[in-house]
Amino acid sequence: MTNSRFLAPFINLGHFIDHLAMLVFPTVVLALARDWNQPYSELLPLTLGGFIAFGAFALPAGWLADHWSRYRMMVVFFLGVGAALFLTGFANSPWQLGLGLTLVGVFAAIYHPVGIAMLVASPKNLGMALGWNGLWGNLGLAFAAIVSGALMDLWGWRAAFFIPGVLCIAAGLAFVALVPDPGPVKKTSKSIVFVSARCRLFR
Repeated sequence: MTNSRFLAPFINLGHFIDHLAMLVFPTVVLALARDWNQPYSELLPLTLGGFIAFGAFALPAGWLADHWSRYRMMVVFFLGVGAALFLTGFANSPWQLGLGLTLVGVFAAIYHPVGIAMLVASPKNLGMALGWNGLWGNLGLAFAAIVSGALMDLWGWRAAFFIPGVLCIAAGLAFVALVPDPGPVKKTSKSIVFVSARCRLFR
């Protein structure tokens, strides 16, 4: 795994983005119900596809990370979530909105099996690294309503999708510029790990 000093900050930023992106709509729906003149109870279920995708697509994301590239999957995460949020901001009907939210869930699903794997690949101060990562994820949960509500009040509900989308894409481009690609994941043979453990045990 790369020793880039920017890796952990970007992985933590990704956790923040991941949870914030998934919770934009529950705040935006308050204004959307008024603008579209539809009941809140009919619009809120549009999040269902996104949350199903958030869980289900973690499996293929993890497989691709193992067989293709964790680094490239993180690039896809940043750019994909950003593009999906931005496109969702153009929705003019419930089905378009539901499709956009589902797309956000598809790309947001990448983070946990890929970002956490990149973080734990380096054993140095692992407990502290995971602690900071968890903190940033929870900050994403906490700030989702604040950020979405503020953008919605200032520039309308579409801005709550447009602006985070642009920032996510910018984060992805910065990730590519500042974090070097470590190359293929090195797989350690189980037999080597076993022998190494026995040597340490009887040393």
